Amino acid sequence: MTGRLLVACCLVWLTTSAGRGQTPDDPLTLVTRQDRRPLPTMRVDGRRMVAVSQLAGPFQLTIADVAQPGRLTLMRDDRVIVLTANEGLVSVAGQLVALPSPPLERDGEWYVPVDFIGSALALMHDEPVELRARSGLVLLGAVRVPQVVVRYERSGARSRLRLLITPATEHVIEQDDSRLLVTLDADALDLTLRDVRPDSLVSDIRGVDGAPALAVDLREAYGSFAATTQAALGGAVEVIIDLQPRPAPVTRAEPRQLPREAVERRGADRPAGLEGPTAGPTVAVPGEAAGDASLPLLSELAPRREIRAIAIDAGHGGDDLGTKGPNGAFEKDVTLAVARRLANRIESELGLRVVLTRTGDHTLSLDERAAIANNDRADLFISLHANASSRETATGAQVFYLSLAEYGDQARDAGFTGQLVPTVGGGSRVLDVVPWEMAQLRHVDESARWAKTVADELSLRVPMSQRGLQQAPFRVLVGANMPAVVLEMGFMSNPDQEAQLTSTTFQSAVVGGLLQSIVRYRDEVVDATGPVPLLDATSPESTGRTP
Repeated sequence: MTGRLLVACCLVWLTTSAGRGQTPDDPLTLVTRQDRRPLPTMRVDGRRMVAVSQLAGPFQLTIADVAQPGRLTLMRDDRVIVLTANEGLVSVAGQLVALPSPPLERDGEWYVPVDFIGSALALMHDEPVELRARSGLVLLGAVRVPQVVVRYERSGARSRLRLLITPATEHVIEQDDSRLLVTLDADALDLTLRDVRPDSLVSDIRGVDGAPALAVDLREAYGSFAATTQAALGGAVEVIIDLQPRPAPVTRAEPRQLPREAVERRGADRPAGLEGPTAGPTVAVPGEAAGDASLPLLSELAPRREIRAIAIDAGHGGDDLGTKGPNGAFEKDVTLAVARRLANRIESELGLRVVLTRTGDHTLSLDERAAIANNDRADLFISLHANASSRETATGAQVFYLSLAEYGDQARDAGFTGQLVPTVGGGSRVLDVVPWEMAQLRHVDESARWAKTVADELSLRVPMSQRGLQQAPFRVLVGANMPAVVLEMGFMSNPDQEAQLTSTTFQSAVVGGLLQSIVRYRDEVVDATGPVPLLDATSPESTGRTP
């Protein structure tokens, strides 16, 4: 039977069933090694059901001829399923299986909840049977259907496509004139599209019918792409595709030629002793041109803000053990291990300078940590920690930036005073003198932006707390004279998270998230259009430790 004829038969069946009082619902998709086919479903009394007659063929079931009121027997080889109308327990090969809703018999047709496929039919087959209700897929046999979560975001002047593929699957990225095609070595895709919005480079992102592939439809402004791949938690892999716009054509403006009379007039008006190009700047005169339109404005010649150095603070150390996990792991060891991994990747992959507040197991005060970052002129500061809670089940990473609650309403305008200091060669100048307690205040807006970027990137790689982004009055942030955040990587008090925090895989995932957050913040900082809204001041869910 051809695919077109099969779809037509399904539509006829749905129409007939609807006439009997059942409402057609979105069909499931049955995926085998041979093909993909629709599996019709119905809404019966508000519940999503599938007709037993629709399951018989694909799952090789035989319906017993013996008619028993309120009971149906299904067979496959020597295995038997017994359904009882309005009874939530079914007998499957001698086992009792509970269903979320009971089977129903309507006008001679039997209906079972869609969960029947994954719970009952899976016991009737030697081959794997899997129901993925969220994506509407039914997998029958040894099929390879990876889950692919797609995110698309704008980062500075470029666009970035992220694919989280679980489990890790070989893939190929190809480009033609109008699209990028990401093809996976699989039988089908379990595709989820998140935050996908068209922009100047991309018009649409979609799955490809009948193929394990993702298509990215490109606009004329698109120029090129670069792709990187890195391991993620749970045996997954993350593919990051950066899309670059087509370079704008370069045009050179010809200098505007002044009339000869104007040139002679300027020469006559120039004071004696100032000749040629050494003359001073021209003063604008009302009614005359303000300057050569082909020359850049002075504001365009100002140096851009850049990220050149990253300060990484491995929390605790020496006699300060930090929190201790139930299996004996120390926070101070976890933070130093992650700090070293992060430093190596920043230096090798980004070429940025790294400032480590500590490189070994020694004690530093909280103010000393910020002072090291300040003295080494770091542009970003991140303090690494592992959390603890009286609730053993507490889990997830959290990102904090400084709360202003304790400084009062006038905090932003206070604390910055001018002091006259001598300069080399004589004379003096006024410098801002910033009290230690106020150093972070002028950076809180950018710290909020930095914290949000870190939280966004980590959420793609590691479990996050329900309150993953917060403000808190952490002392270690107060004296930092640059955008600064505290990262609690997880709860050491949770035995499962303790095992994660000490594992190479989890630490690499954290480092990958931080690395991408640095890249994203660096790319966005020049194009920042305004401050990130500050959160209401909150306190972390912890034992009261103050980083």
